[in-house]
Amino acid sequence: MSELRSYYGRSGAVSLSGSLSGSTGPVPSSLPSSGSAISVSNFRSKNRILRKKGSTQTITSGSSWSPAQSGCIQYNVYVLGGGGSGGGHSTDSGREKVASGGGAGGTAFRRYSVQDHGVTSASINIGAGAAGVSYPASSGYVISGRNGGMTTFNPNGSGASISALGGSRGFGGRQGTVGQDITPTSPVIAASTTTTQSGWGICAGSEGGSGVSGESNYTGGYGAGLSKGSDQSGATGGGAPNLGSGGKNGPEVSQSGYAAGSRSAAPTKPSEWGSNVSNTFQGGFAVQHSSGSAGGAGNGYLGAGGGGSASERGVGNSGNGGSGAIFVTYYEINT
Repeated sequence: MSELRSYYGRSGAVSLSGSLSGSTGPVPSSLPSSGSAISVSNFRSKNRILRKKGSTQTITSGSSWSPAQSGCIQYNVYVLGGGGSGGGHSTDSGREKVASGGGAGGTAFRRYSVQDHGVTSASINIGAGAAGVSYPASSGYVISGRNGGMTTFNPNGSGASISALGGSRGFGGRQGTVGQDITPTSPVIAASTTTTQSGWGICAGSEGGSGVSGESNYTGGYGAGLSKGSDQSGATGGGAPNLGSGGKNGPEVSQSGYAAGSRSAAPTKPSEWGSNVSNTFQGGFAVQHSSGSAGGAGNGYLGAGGGGSASERGVGNSGNGGSGAIFVTYYEINT
């Protein structure tokens, strides 16, 4: 125990009151075999010798970070990229109308040790959520969405920088190729009215951003591409981010007349956040109308994509992507 106290720069007793069944008490996850020595290295990677201090911090603006809690020995940091915005489409009578939602930003996670990495501050950048696009009542107007921005956390000391790429844009009809759900190769750039396909009911899907240089890197959910015929209509919602347990893709809405879809399912949040982070991270809902104006699609929540909007001879606009964010959970020695 004296070695542990020295390593963490603390004095006083170190409690071993935790259980071996997975509680948060300060005990290792396994004991050494009989006759084996035990050292600090057995404890350094064991979260059970640490306890959370204060609340998980949510950062959505600014260019620098300094710890919100004092006396901590470890910071668990998640970075989340900004969400992409959905595409838009308006057609004349008898034409298929479709639009896909934007992709969610990626996520990267890394633990920083005050002792090992010397981290006391960081330069940060919060990726912007992509602005939605609007379209007029037209016999054939199509426009792609915009890409979300990249979020970065660049600490001082020896800790590695991590980043999360923003989610990609959604598309409108005649933009992209059938089946491009998560890896679109369409040359159509952001907020572009360029078309690449003759088929009116075809649109590419968006793509979720990815995490970079984290201990764990996750790819966000997306808004799927569509292929419709026979004067049908449809749109997909924006994707939700993957926070460690899987991202969620935007659901499709498709029917005669007007309909607004549902938001994506909410992703599972890291258990260490607890109730400190209340945002649901859901993607924006899609809207479509088979014979009129679909109007505005839903905006994505933090890191999530905005919904697509598809009309027949009507105006509308796609949903905005949600802003990126950084989440920091603080840990101190469990004495």
